[in-house]
Amino acid sequence: MAQPVFYQTLNMIGVDPTLYYTNLATAGGSVTPEYPAPPFVPGTLAFGSDGSQFIFVQASSAINLTDFVAINTGQAVAPYQANSVNTTNIFGSLLMGIGSSGLVVKQSVTTIPAGAMFWACTKGQFVPATTSGTVMAATVTAGVGPVALYVALTGVGTGILTSVSTTLSPGIAGIVCINSLTVSIAGSIVPPVGTLSNGFTIGPVVAMNNPRLIIVGTSTSPVSANAATNTGSGFAF
Repeated sequence: MAQPVFYQTLNMIGVDPTLYYTNLATAGGSVTPEYPAPPFVPGTLAFGSDGSQFIFVQASSAINLTDFVAINTGQAVAPYQANSVNTTNIFGSLLMGIGSSGLVVKQSVTTIPAGAMFWACTKGQFVPATTSGTVMAATVTAGVGPVALYVALTGVGTGILTSVSTTLSPGIAGIVCINSLTVSIAGSIVPPVGTLSNGFTIGPVVAMNNPRLIIVGTSTSPVSANAATNTGSGFAF
């Protein structure tokens, strides 16, 4: 499976979801002539090929590449903040939505630094979810459909969605694991991107359509212990 190629379908210059921006006063870096300020206003939406959709956000803490992120309103001086998703921030009162950092592949092989600005993916096909590789499966049950995905418990790790239901883990609608296979591609086969000189690892991959919380199970026996407060209300985008 190849990294999806994004091209925008609106008349916006400079949209590149494979990049993050750190040389900004707002990101704690030195101001440069190229980027004296974020290239887009936080909260800007971008629409692209194959129905993909992105929102421009700021990482309020370091985010592992391919992590799923909880996007919240932030504050007036720092709106649209993103953190690696966990069972605490997913229930935050400021939560606006769930996105993915899976298309950010340049500059660093490990993380998006705290304070950096980037495009979080909220809709798209074949989005890499490598950090979820050990706990995410694409099993399809006859008569039921694809396996449900949940926010992983803190002990498993942050930024991870899992196909293993747990008592504290809310279910997520609008996202499906397409393939749980993890493939490592040598740098001699795929030209290095940015500093990824040792090749590229991808998998599993997901299809996303504005993921949101849901109650999984029945009214008398919900999978999520937090189902009473997990209403699955719509998000802002």
